[in-house]
Amino acid sequence: MVVVGAALIVAGCLAMLGRWIQDLSDVGHGAARSGAIVLTCADSVGQQGRGGETVVGGVEGLILPGSAEPAALTPVLGAGGRRYDVYKAFLAVSAADAPYATVSIVSPTTARLYYGRPLGDQGIVRAGRRQVRLPVCGRRFSGYVGGVVLAAPSHVTFEVTTPRGHPVRVDVSIGAG
Repeated sequence: MVVVGAALIVAGCLAMLGRWIQDLSDVGHGAARSGAIVLTCADSVGQQGRGGETVVGGVEGLILPGSAEPAALTPVLGAGGRRYDVYKAFLAVSAADAPYATVSIVSPTTARLYYGRPLGDQGIVRAGRRQVRLPVCGRRFSGYVGGVVLAAPSHVTFEVTTPRGHPVRVDVSIGAG
């Protein structure tokens, strides 16, 4: 059962990656993005048991073994043949943080989060934002498929906030050794 669940998550990530690479032309240009991605429980892949990863501000999946390795990145070509890196990160929010947790990228300014589904031909960059709101959808961890798009391997500073808690920051090397 666990193997089937893991296979479905990987398949979902790969399917989304194919749609994401449609338009990566704005990453690295510091294009302003307003608002946050606000997910609903329909975007969740379901309830998860705690996976044993480090929990940051009620969110699991930001700090993963091997994220600093360049092999953790999926290279993609954007408009004009420019290369970008996608880091797939399955995030799960704790039920203790109901009704939601918000994950933000503090730095670098060129990094974007993508969670949820693209709309029509909208690519990952157009859909990507610097914040994503992850709703709690039950009594266990609620899981979401998505990731981070980078102009180059980077040290990324994330901030996690909840309506009741204090902001928690964490620095993560993504493909930058």
